[in-house]
Amino acid sequence: MTVDPRTPPSVHLGPHQVARGPLPEKISMEPVTEGAPYAAERTLLDGPDGFFAVWACDAGVYPRVKDRRGSFMYILSGDATITDADGTSHELTADSVLVLPYAWEGTWRIRETIRKVYLHTTPVPPLPGAPVPCAFTPTEQVLHAPLPGGRAVLFDGPDGRCAVLACEPGSAPPTEPGRAVFLHVLDGDATVTDADGTRHELTTGSSAALPSGWTGTWDVHRTLRTLAIHSTPRQDTP
Repeated sequence: MTVDPRTPPSVHLGPHQVARGPLPEKISMEPVTEGAPYAAERTLLDGPDGFFAVWACDAGVYPRVKDRRGSFMYILSGDATITDADGTSHELTADSVLVLPYAWEGTWRIRETIRKVYLHTTPVPPLPGAPVPCAFTPTEQVLHAPLPGGRAVLFDGPDGRCAVLACEPGSAPPTEPGRAVFLHVLDGDATVTDADGTRHELTTGSSAALPSGWTGTWDVHRTLRTLAIHSTPRQDTP
């Protein structure tokens, strides 16, 4: 079998490494109102489709303005409050989902170390000209809400589309031309095989990325429930 060398491989990290594995990269948290000056992370993918990583930060207060890119987050553990510029707040706990779109302004208040899987994307026009609220989905809805038609869209905007998807044995999560898909497995089991024959076992708690242009096959062994983020169309570098 001849494989096009330009075909991008999938990226996979197993559940133990996602939840408890080392995070060797040190990241400044400036600006900091109070608390830990640095976070730690492990990069899974950094390219034209987005920046995908596992991240953790200890207690502190962190004002933020999303003036360059949007962020999609699945909270693995910890306790925090996210507050929009207008004062609206949400409580972040394990298994909740948070989207901070381009033009969001607000503050993180972390009480117990937050560990998350997250994706930064480059938004595409038309872009909002005023501050926008975050999109928050609580734990119960992420893990257990019914999925009519096999999906529940949590956010759809210039930063990308975020949904909880159900994928039965014999099928595969949807992909879209020109877009990557980033997955965190909420429940279920599947095997993903790249065009070159490399195999990854997706189990509950694992994370994966299929870059735009990826080719391969899926074998779903037990119904998958995933948080799936389709990035904006690929942002090719000059």
